[in-house]
Amino acid sequence: MHILQLKPLAATLLVASGLGCTLSAQAEGLYVGAGLGTPHYSDNVNGTSGEGSGISGKVFGGYQLTPNFAIEAGLSNLGHIDNASGSVNSHAQYIDAVALAPLTDKWSLLGSLGMAHVEMNTSNGDGSGNGLKVGLGAQYALSSNMALRGEWERYRADAFGAKPAVDQYTMGVRVAF
Repeated sequence: MHILQLKPLAATLLVASGLGCTLSAQAEGLYVGAGLGTPHYSDNVNGTSGEGSGISGKVFGGYQLTPNFAIEAGLSNLGHIDNASGSVNSHAQYIDAVALAPLTDKWSLLGSLGMAHVEMNTSNGDGSGNGLKVGLGAQYALSSNMALRGEWERYRADAFGAKPAVDQYTMGVRVAF
C-alpha cells in the first residue's frame, strides 16, 4: 500500500478524530456500533467475478451533532469471492456524513455519504484505492441509547484502473453514550 493513497483518508480521519475528541467532553452524542451481513460484488474485480460469499461486517463510531445529522467513521470487512475465476478479499476504512429522518419516535430512515479507502487482495494481484461510499437504511430505537440498524452500503474505490462496486448489506446495533 502506498503512503500517498492513505493521505486523503488519514487527513479526513484525523480531522474527524479531533472533532470527536473536542466534542467528547459533552459525551451526549457519542455512539459506537457493529453489524454483520453479506457482501455482493456486482463488478469484475481484477479479472475475478462472482456474487461474493461469506460473512461481511463492520464496526463504527460516531458523533450525533443534531437529531438529524451525524459524523461516522468505521472499518468494514467486505467479505470475499472464491470461485473458478479467482479470489478476492476486501477490507475498507471509511468516514461518512449520516442524515437521519425520523418517521416515528422509534423509526428513522438514514442515508450516508462519504469516502472510503478499500484494500482488495485478489488471486491476480493486490490493489487499493479511495472512492465514494453511499448508504441507505433504517434504524429502530430499542431505548434512548440503543438502536437496531439495517443498512445497504456501496463502496466504489478506484482500484485496478477501474471502480468496482462492492455492496454490503448489514444488520447491527448502535449504542449511544
